[in-house]
Amino acid sequence: MTTNPPVIWLASYPKSGNTWLRFMLYAALYGPPQRSADVPAKIQDIHRQMPTDLDPQGPHFIKTHFQLTDQHPMLDRTLKAIHIIRNPRDVLLSALNYRKLTGEGSWTITKKHYAKAFIKTGGDPDFAKIGFGTWASHAKSWRTTERFPVLALRYEDLKSQPHTELTKMLDFLEITKSQEEIDAAVTASSFDAMRALEIREKNADKSNDLSKRLFVGSKDATRKGIYFMNKGKTNQSLEDLAPGLDAQFNAALKDQLEEYGYMN
Repeated sequence: MTTNPPVIWLASYPKSGNTWLRFMLYAALYGPPQRSADVPAKIQDIHRQMPTDLDPQGPHFIKTHFQLTDQHPMLDRTLKAIHIIRNPRDVLLSALNYRKLTGEGSWTITKKHYAKAFIKTGGDPDFAKIGFGTWASHAKSWRTTERFPVLALRYEDLKSQPHTELTKMLDFLEITKSQEEIDAAVTASSFDAMRALEIREKNADKSNDLSKRLFVGSKDATRKGIYFMNKGKTNQSLEDLAPGLDAQFNAALKDQLEEYGYMN
């Protein structure tokens, strides 16, 4: 019996749909979650704590936002990876909502200045400091590696054709599920179902104990209409933050946007 079970990474740049990916995969493997905390109990998050007590049989699915480098944990045990990418405009807007929800990070300046810093850096400057890279460097590191097989997914496809994308994931993982099980997993992991679960749990959680739920943020934020499951929209504009930002974004990130199919 091995003491180092194999690992399958669920990788993404932050705010690119990793939570959604984990919910969908959990629902397909184990059935619809009764609590959001059920998901990280089975599909752990390397950023909350180093995965422990892993069943020696494996493989184990683990979330990571780290850029793929020689320093990434557990490379010697990595079997495969699924990488999900999202339009960086939507990533920027989702990251702004997350900061509003949690107060996390050093960027207490205006939305316009945050957007300009994102454009200048090619991603969130704080994310780069903690090993996530830029939006494009993160994608390149995972999608061009020859270390192990990687299934490349797009957030937009997951939204427009969730049954097809979940089937693709299961085929990649060599897991067989019936069409009924796939249908149930898609329903359980829909945006509306996850938003409803977030609201129920936050309303019931008087202690704000994140060990009991996956969705960060307080009940007070929810009352103000600020959610972890925020909008889930695609191909949004930055013009509401400041006029001319879309043009600046396209000019600064032209090559990266074209490479990954996100140039408007």
